[in-house]
Amino acid sequence: MLTSALPGSGLVTTRMRQIGVIMLAVLLLAVASIAAILVIGDPLRIAATLGTHRGVLIGALVVVVVVGLVWCLQIVLANLAQTTKERLEGAKRYLALALAAVMVIAVAVPFGRGVQSLWAPQGLFGSTSVFGGDGDGFAEGPDPWADTPRLNIMLLGQDAGADRTGTRPDTIMVASIDTETGQTALFSIPRNLENVEFPEGTVAAEEFPDGFDYYGKNENLINAVWAWAEENKDLFPGDPEPGLTATRWAVEETLGISTDYYAMVNLKGFEDLVNALGGVDLVVERRIPIGGGASEVEGYIEPGEQKLDGYHALWYARSREGSDDFNRMCRQRRIVRAVSEEADPTSLALSIPRLVTATEENIQTDIPVGNVDAFVELALRIKDGGFTSYPITQDVTFSGNPDWEYLEEWVDASIQDSMKKDPPESVQGETEPGSTEPAETGAPPEEDTATTEEPTSEENTTEEETTTEEESSSATTSAPTEEATPTDAPEIEQDPLKSCLPGAEG
Repeated sequence: MLTSALPGSGLVTTRMRQIGVIMLAVLLLAVASIAAILVIGDPLRIAATLGTHRGVLIGALVVVVVVGLVWCLQIVLANLAQTTKERLEGAKRYLALALAAVMVIAVAVPFGRGVQSLWAPQGLFGSTSVFGGDGDGFAEGPDPWADTPRLNIMLLGQDAGADRTGTRPDTIMVASIDTETGQTALFSIPRNLENVEFPEGTVAAEEFPDGFDYYGKNENLINAVWAWAEENKDLFPGDPEPGLTATRWAVEETLGISTDYYAMVNLKGFEDLVNALGGVDLVVERRIPIGGGASEVEGYIEPGEQKLDGYHALWYARSREGSDDFNRMCRQRRIVRAVSEEADPTSLALSIPRLVTATEENIQTDIPVGNVDAFVELALRIKDGGFTSYPITQDVTFSGNPDWEYLEEWVDASIQDSMKKDPPESVQGETEPGSTEPAETGAPPEEDTATTEEPTSEENTTEEETTTEEESSSATTSAPTEEATPTDAPEIEQDPLKSCLPGAEG
């Protein structure tokens, strides 16, 4: 039993004493090396950097297999040697052998889990269906971001499925990252932003010189740009993903910034990621319907402290019943931040195989696979620097007739504002100090009963999404029909998640 925990110790008192001493010495050296790394270096950064190289992972996989086999073998050798030394016979001999078998299993199981945890990511880093692009543009030296002061990544959430008549990005965000500090401005673009413009010189700008106008009144939304491009692939010769390209153009022109990379997740993938992490803790601010819109409400996410699994976390983010688009955007940003808070190194390490499976099946990006280590370092900086939400609400500009010039000024001001902030406080929600009662909860946004026209075509309708909903989300805030007059300095909302935190009045 002792040799199961201290390899070689069971051999020291037998004829194989030298083998036992060597194994104990190797164990001592390994423990001392690990202790030195923990004291001198940053173990998380070292593990993250080494763990993003496929060659390193394969090498570690071989080492784990060899060490595991040797560890199990020396248990068997110690059993045989001690049995001979003690001259065990009959039932005692079989009992000792059975005990050795139990010890071998006890050692083999964690080593098998280690092999699984190394095999999964090495396969992921060899995947061409998840990663893409090339590794150009990174600085030489210890800091790959030395020549890139700011990085903009477009984040898309798709709700694709067999029951959908077309693919539309259900969530559109852009993370603008200061690569030195990790401080990040997270912009949320409402999916009902109308008549978006495109960069000059693009085929989309030539088709719509006065803004996107293809599907008819109240249907020319930014999340419909993808569908238009996919329906007109002849305008994008040689482009395998015209929907992504056109959406990227629209996002860049809307915010007035270029995007360096994109990451796109199927919303089913978000559910799988949350499940892989074991769920997310959240104080739900009010009763959130599951279903609604084009289908029946099947249940509710109850208010108060909850451990949301993937299914309920996804519905918390996507529920439209009793909400306007801006409240929904708030919940999306809150759940994304809550998941990032939940994803500590320990939970990530224990969830690697399931995380890899969820990633391979549901995530696509043009981040170069050869430079994943640089992005892991950047992710660690973001975790330290924090990110601040900047939603494009009706208070910023009216979604039905946006003021594009003012919007670009607001984006610049928001980026500057994000550089001045300390890391944001937790958004998981709190109860009263010393109390076990749920936090005070709020009320849903007021629903608008205005009637609207029917959709112009079935292809422009998505699950739980109707024209009535699109107009009502715009009508929830009284807004002028003409472009707003820009102020001297854009106003930046200081608490953009307040409306979906516990205690909000809606």
